[in-house]
Amino acid sequence: MLHQCYTIDCKSVNYVVVNKIVYIYTNYKLMAIQKDIVIKYLKKFPNTPNLTLAKKIYKENSKCFTSVDSARSAIRFLAGQNGKVKGKDKTLHTNPKPLNPFNLPESYSNDFTTYDIKQTSTLIISDLHFPYQNNKAIEKALEYGIENKVTCILINGDLIDFANISRHEKDFRHRSINDEFIAVRQFLSSLRDNFPKAKIIYKHGNHDERWEKWLYVKAPEIFDVADFQLEILLRLGELKIETIKDKRPISIGKLTVLHGHELLGMGGVNPARATFTKTMEDTLVGHYHRTSSHSEPTMNNRLISVHSQGCLCDMNPMFMPINKWNLGFSHVTLDLKTNDYFIKNMKIVNNKIY
Repeated sequence: MLHQCYTIDCKSVNYVVVNKIVYIYTNYKLMAIQKDIVIKYLKKFPNTPNLTLAKKIYKENSKCFTSVDSARSAIRFLAGQNGKVKGKDKTLHTNPKPLNPFNLPESYSNDFTTYDIKQTSTLIISDLHFPYQNNKAIEKALEYGIENKVTCILINGDLIDFANISRHEKDFRHRSINDEFIAVRQFLSSLRDNFPKAKIIYKHGNHDERWEKWLYVKAPEIFDVADFQLEILLRLGELKIETIKDKRPISIGKLTVLHGHELLGMGGVNPARATFTKTMEDTLVGHYHRTSSHSEPTMNNRLISVHSQGCLCDMNPMFMPINKWNLGFSHVTLDLKTNDYFIKNMKIVNNKIY
């Protein structure tokens, strides 16, 4: 019919009909573009709430959608959430999102789901504080890992110091942030070369979190730009290193691993004892740069054991040259059948492991 309209004399054209046809054609083409956009976002962000995703789609494709609501409607339609609608694409969501019968507002609560380590032999190192790392101590810890054929390495926080953007007293000798990134990338690349088959996990500590907090305060416009995320800058994807953020706990069987800053506080005389009073569970922490242990039985005779491990950084930093720190690391073996664990919480003294 459209073809016939174009072949007749222009004087006989019914402009109302033509305009209607063009309008339908244009809108059909626009709907097809909208569909392609929404499908792409749904596949990329399958677990993102509809409203959050709609805001992102509209912000990045405002010429294709009239409003956030139009983007949200398209999401609901294509995700099959409008009831029995013809043409819904069931392939977009293998697990449909639950309905919201009480019309509750979007929640901004953090994901605090425990990350489970299932490997039977895990080397745990923490508080390296690049570029103020202690190379000899790191070498001893990694040599131990190679000799004991560990299958997993957990970097339990404070891998990078970010001294230059700290809100605390700064070291006038500090290196640039770029130098810190280069040093950490060099270390992680070497770590992967020496443990090619091991699972490597990097949990953020309070120093690692400095980067994201600095971006949020100083450069909010690029805070959510992927290229500026720490895992991208450190090339963790290329090295197949997993990241754990937002203070999420880690479990190795019956042992919970935290960096330590999640609990707040300074650790007191015995960091393990201080941790015990807050967790009341078998726990291992870093953060305090001190090796300590504490055990207590419950009223049902279940023995709870808590440990803090030493650091692998400069022992006499400018901001605290006299301290009670010690070098150290831990080795945890796991019985996959019972979830029981065995921990060796070791010190490094005079370049020897104890």
